[in-house]
Amino acid sequence: MRQRKSVKRIVATATKRPVFGDGDREVMEENCTMRPCSTDFSIAAIMSRHGRTRTSSNKCKDRDPPNCISPLEKFVETSSSSVASTPEPVTLDCAMVSHPVDLDSGRDSPVDVSSTSESSVTCHTTSRSSPPHNRNPLLQERWNCEELRNVTCHLETKELWDKFNDLGTEMIITKTGRRMFPTVRISFTGIRPDQKYVVILDIVPVDNKRYRYAYHRSSWLVAGKADPPAPCRLYAHPDSPFTGEQLRKQVVSFEKVKLTNNEMDKHGHLVLNSMHKYQPRIHLVKRQDGASGPIVDLESEEYKTFIFPETVFTAVTAYQNQL
Repeated sequence: MRQRKSVKRIVATATKRPVFGDGDREVMEENCTMRPCSTDFSIAAIMSRHGRTRTSSNKCKDRDPPNCISPLEKFVETSSSSVASTPEPVTLDCAMVSHPVDLDSGRDSPVDVSSTSESSVTCHTTSRSSPPHNRNPLLQERWNCEELRNVTCHLETKELWDKFNDLGTEMIITKTGRRMFPTVRISFTGIRPDQKYVVILDIVPVDNKRYRYAYHRSSWLVAGKADPPAPCRLYAHPDSPFTGEQLRKQVVSFEKVKLTNNEMDKHGHLVLNSMHKYQPRIHLVKRQDGASGPIVDLESEEYKTFIFPETVFTAVTAYQNQL
C-alpha cells in the first residue's frame, strides 16, 4: 500500500507542468539563445533572431532615425547618385587626339607638353584655313589682259552638248582626221569694235587616266595611267583675224577642225589618244597692229581662255556607248 502511494506521488511530480511568470520566460529565452543546441530551424533560434532584429531596429531609431537605412537601400542610393552625377560626353580636342596612347599597356605614353600644345595649335589652324583641293589650271578660265577681263563667250550649241554630255560624249578619231560632232559654235560680247582678234581652239587632257567602256554597266571605268600626250596644237579659226564689229554680229563655228590619232600628222589636225578624256578650250587673242604670222606661243600674247565643261568628251576609234 505504501509502495503504490509513493509511485503515484513520483508520477504526479514528473507530469506536473511548472508555471512560469513573464520574468522567467525572458530568462528562458536568453538561455535558449546561448545554448549551442539551438539552430536556425529551432523555435528558440527563430524567436531570438526576431528579438535581435527588433532590438537593433529600436536602437537605430533611437540613435539617428532620419539617416538610418539598410545596406541594400544605401547601395541603391549610391548607384543612382553616381549615375545622376555622370558627366556628359566631351568632344575631344585636337591636343587630346594628338596625345599618343600605348595600346599594349593601356597607359598613355609620355609626351612632351610643348609638342602637344604645338600640335594642337597647328591642328586648329589647319582646319580653319585649309585650302580647297587644287584644280587643274588648264581647265580654268583665265586671262592676262585687263581689257579682256569682262569679255564673255557663249556656247551656241549648249543644248545639244548637254544632251550628249548626259550620256557621255564620244568623239571619233582616225588616222586621216575626223570632224567633231557636236560642233563648237560660239559668240562673243563685251569686245571693242575697232580691235582685231584671233579665235583659237585647242584640246587638252582632263586627267592622267586611260579609260575603258564596261558594256555590262554601260559606263566608263578607269583602265590605268594615261599614255604620253602629243604636243598640244593650236587651231586658229580660218577666218581670223576678226574685227570686234564682226565678232559682235556673227557666230564663230569650228566645223572644219579635225581630230586624229596620227602623231606624225602634218595637216594641222589636233592629235589625241584614244580612250582618253579631253576638254576643248576657246582662246580669244588680242591681235597687235602689224602682226600677221601664226600664233605659236599663247603665253606671249594677250588673251582670255574660256572653258565649257559640257563639251568634255572621250576620244575613241569606234563608238562604245550603245545608248
